[in-house]
Amino acid sequence: MAISHMLNAQCTGDLNHDQTVDLQDLLSLLVHYGDSCNGAPATYPQLHLSEIHYNPNSAQGNDSDWEFLELYNPNMEAVELEGWRLTNAISINFQTSDTIPGHGFFTIGRNLDSLLTVLPNSAPCAQWNGGEGLNNTGETIELRSPDDIVVIAVAYEDDDGWSAEPDGQGPSLEWFDVELPNEAPDSWTFSMFFGGTPGASNSAWGLSDPE
Repeated sequence: MAISHMLNAQCTGDLNHDQTVDLQDLLSLLVHYGDSCNGAPATYPQLHLSEIHYNPNSAQGNDSDWEFLELYNPNMEAVELEGWRLTNAISINFQTSDTIPGHGFFTIGRNLDSLLTVLPNSAPCAQWNGGEGLNNTGETIELRSPDDIVVIAVAYEDDDGWSAEPDGQGPSLEWFDVELPNEAPDSWTFSMFFGGTPGASNSAWGLSDPE
């Protein structure tokens, strides 16, 4: 069997899962050159991106005050977020005190002072780094585990199968149901509430019909 056919069949070297063994895969491997392979590999609990408020309506206020992301923990146990980080669209390195409760949420806002006025009491939250904002036409949000592996990559847009209402009309973009693929456009819909549901269950959960 030709080498190219073997790669297409197995993609052993496709470390970033983009269906190509390329320079990015090689660079990822070089980062770990010389690491010891003794012991079992680290495992981390599954987390999901559950809400994106990328273009708030002007009646709510400026994007710089009201943009936010939300993570959901589907596990019964709380997850300590130290070592995890969000990259690409925005950046944040989670701290020792950052914990997402079991079956709970962690909200990351562009302006924490504004976010705290709409979050439930004691809801865990943080402010992302720097002044960058979420792109109003779409971009990719990545969550990396403590071993720097991309475990979530949601490439939202304001068209191409994505709900248009979150693009400045008031609602946030919500993950439709916990049983649906996190990255698929038809797994997301617009929130039933102006400004979304930061730190709380998504408004459409339980209304979908996962196959």
